[in-house]
Amino acid sequence: MKEIIILASGNGSNFESICKYFSKSKSIRVKQLITDNKDAFVIQRAKRLNIDYKIIDYKHFKNKSEYNLALFDHLKSIDFDLMVLAGYMRILPNYIVNHYKGKIVNIHPSLLPNYKGLNAIAKAYENKERYTGITIHYVDEGVDTGQIIFQKKVRIRKKDTLETLEKKIHKIEHKYYPKVIEKILSEK
Repeated sequence: MKEIIILASGNGSNFESICKYFSKSKSIRVKQLITDNKDAFVIQRAKRLNIDYKIIDYKHFKNKSEYNLALFDHLKSIDFDLMVLAGYMRILPNYIVNHYKGKIVNIHPSLLPNYKGLNAIAKAYENKERYTGITIHYVDEGVDTGQIIFQKKVRIRKKDTLETLEKKIHKIEHKYYPKVIEKILSEK
């Protein structure tokens, strides 16, 4: 049985879609949610879906270094095959990335290398791009610079608002992220 852990900071819709996708799998399971936010709605999703969760509340620590050390200690205490970032709003330090090289994936709401970092959907929309999309990639030491695993293009229509575009992006994230995770693990 391959096991994944999911790191998330907020609402958790990608977390839920991944959990539901693998809920009937005999070969892959979601082992644990790790969140940096004690108030994140993703915790309610984990409870409802009966998924173990660990809160390492960022606000509890004096600084980023202390938080990252606590996260690393926790990660080293559990076995997993893949770490999945799903709306995790922190940048992992190099020592964690290097320790788990090739075992961390992220989803980003743009066609990388375009619009790295925050507010990618809004930036594509405001720049009147004809297309945007999603990118699933391995995590490296940079921000949204890791090796691309999968991309899916989304057309931005004239009638789209930022809200309708965000909904389209989330819909394809939910559809493709679990499938790509499954493919990665089937090749390990």
